[in-house]
Amino acid sequence: MTLILIYVVVFGGLMVFMTTRGRKRQAAQANAMQSALAIGAEVRTIGGLLGTVTDLTDEYVVVETTPGVKLKFTKQAIAGVVAPAEVEAFGAEPELETEEPAAEEASEAVEPEDAKDEQKV
Repeated sequence: MTLILIYVVVFGGLMVFMTTRGRKRQAAQANAMQSALAIGAEVRTIGGLLGTVTDLTDEYVVVETTPGVKLKFTKQAIAGVVAPAEVEAFGAEPELETEEPAAEEASEAVEPEDAKDEQKV
């Protein structure tokens, strides 16, 4: 009975240690990113908004989303700094591929209702 109790306590302590270590690492990474913010950096907020940092204070970040539109966020609301490749991909319109099937393929693809009924019989 005491051996089982020892295993439960050790296993529980190990789980608590592992979860707190992961949270501390995440918090340290977030603090490092927030302290490294600079004016002109492209950022993404926790809400998914993209913009450029125009002003910084100890607690707040002013982000310009579109020309003339400036929004004030707390530093904790900044999810990360966006790489330039991601900004270009976001700004570019997606290319739609439109392939029209050839006339022969289109006629074969659509079967009349009568042909479907004949196949079932």
